[in-house]
Amino acid sequence: MRIGIVGSGAMGSWLRQELSSLHRVLVFDIDRTRSDVSSLEELVRWAEVVIVAVPFWAAREVLREIAPMASGRLVMDIATFKRGVVETYSEFPLDAKVASVHPLFGPGAPSIKGQRVLIMEVPGRQGALEAFRFWSELGAVVEWGDLAKHDYYVSRTIALSYAVGLALARIYAETGEEIFKYGGTSFRYLAAYAFSLLRDPNAPRYAEEAPLEEFIKALSRGDLPKALLDPDAAYKAFYKALEALKDLYG
Repeated sequence: MRIGIVGSGAMGSWLRQELSSLHRVLVFDIDRTRSDVSSLEELVRWAEVVIVAVPFWAAREVLREIAPMASGRLVMDIATFKRGVVETYSEFPLDAKVASVHPLFGPGAPSIKGQRVLIMEVPGRQGALEAFRFWSELGAVVEWGDLAKHDYYVSRTIALSYAVGLALARIYAETGEEIFKYGGTSFRYLAAYAFSLLRDPNAPRYAEEAPLEEFIKALSRGDLPKALLDPDAAYKAFYKALEALKDLYG
């Protein structure tokens, strides 16, 4: 199958590597040094399946450009947030198949095999079943997602994690390196996550989507929250995760 990836940086390159074992893959990147073709039109005309792997704030315009050329193709976005993106599929011809997809991992994953991918049906359009089969055949663990609920939950998982992580990174950086002398197990875990976000120049854009008012209200409450995971099992898993950080801290 001919797969066209409209990429932007690491995720597009990672997908190319993973998909190339089963399919013929070409990439069009805004960084032309990473592109296999000279234009978006050339990519879409060649491809049977098009994956739009650009940041969520750029996905809508890319989909608009693809729409007039999408006949007979399966087009999928992997935008982190779907607001304003999914609506663009209404501009696609009726014989185009479309689906909105959310890979629940980043380009640091060792392989696509075993990684979770959500598939969401675009209301009134075909293509979700084809998308489900496509990612399943790659070895991903594919699940159905609810488009209406997607952004609500992602703002409280990905976006809030970015917001908290970036805030911690700023606090730690302003405190200075001596903080490492006094930091215990929780600090080591949180600092590794917080500073890892700095490799992503788009991190502040994701953090902007976090429900900070809700977070601040939660901070002010003194009661313990309901446990969605077994606290004892979570504590053991937490220490196992810390083992992987030994090389970072010595």
